[in-house]
Amino acid sequence: MINSVFSFYTACASFIGQNWSAGNKKRMLKSYRVSLIYAFIFGAILGGLLLVFGPQFLSLFATEPTVIDAGMQRIRIMAFSYAFSCFMDGSIAASRGIGKSIPPTIIVILGSCVFRIVWIYTVFAHFQTISSLYLLYIFSWGITGLAETLFFVVSFKKIWAEK
Repeated sequence: MINSVFSFYTACASFIGQNWSAGNKKRMLKSYRVSLIYAFIFGAILGGLLLVFGPQFLSLFATEPTVIDAGMQRIRIMAFSYAFSCFMDGSIAASRGIGKSIPPTIIVILGSCVFRIVWIYTVFAHFQTISSLYLLYIFSWGITGLAETLFFVVSFKKIWAEK
């Protein structure tokens, strides 16, 4: 599902880079906003479809009812979590469009790798449920998305002031 919305992030980086070179601040921000909105909507629609048709989808891979129930447990948590990943990935793409790639990479490593390790040794260790493990995705994407968005906004203002 993540790969299906990746085209919005690629477009975001391309349009922001092109409009940055053209000096069109308004279109840069519009490209960022539109790509986030479309990626979120597309992710939510795909997540909703996966939730509705989850048992049929899972039956392609398994026939055991317990396996399908376990898969649905994951789908119920993850279905709409994917939509929220757009804030992380879209902001990384936007930062790349203005020539900033190293700091977003560091932020995503901290948010999507280090935070998840901490989560496993704290939250998951405390609750010891599969749900508490699956929830780390939405939380790590949310925290990383917030940090990536703040980085883009600050960087955008800084580079625009220099132009």
